[in-house]
Amino acid sequence: MTEAKKRTFYISCTDQEWEDAKRRAAEAGMKTSPWLVERALTADLSIFGNRPQPLVLGADDQKRMNDQIGFLMDLLKPSSDWMEKLGNQIAFLRDAKVTDLIAEDRLDELLLAFEKLFGPDKAEALLAKAIKEWHGAKSVEVKVHDPKQRM
Repeated sequence: MTEAKKRTFYISCTDQEWEDAKRRAAEAGMKTSPWLVERALTADLSIFGNRPQPLVLGADDQKRMNDQIGFLMDLLKPSSDWMEKLGNQIAFLRDAKVTDLIAEDRLDELLLAFEKLFGPDKAEALLAKAIKEWHGAKSVEVKVHDPKQRM
């Protein structure tokens, strides 16, 4: 009779679990590793009803999941053309709103919007730039003092 080939396996457990396994193996008069193998082979799994499903997916399930994820990623993948169009639409809407506020002489509202979006340090310079572009002027100076009181 040929001797069975031995294989090495590793288990993961806490220090307390390992100490408990060593104690129980000693009580059974066995070494720890053979005792653990015997316990694993003779474990009563009836408490689970049907045997629990394996934690690792089979090759077919892995391929199916990979294909489904790839399909979803292709659907969600934005193209650079799509991003450029979205950016152009946002810029157009922004320019239209800025133009309307300047044309209606609602500069206080525009300044407050710039303050909210970019901070008070940059708001006056952005307002001056918007007015300069709208009028087609070479230079514009805008000084606003506490616009919130004038609203």
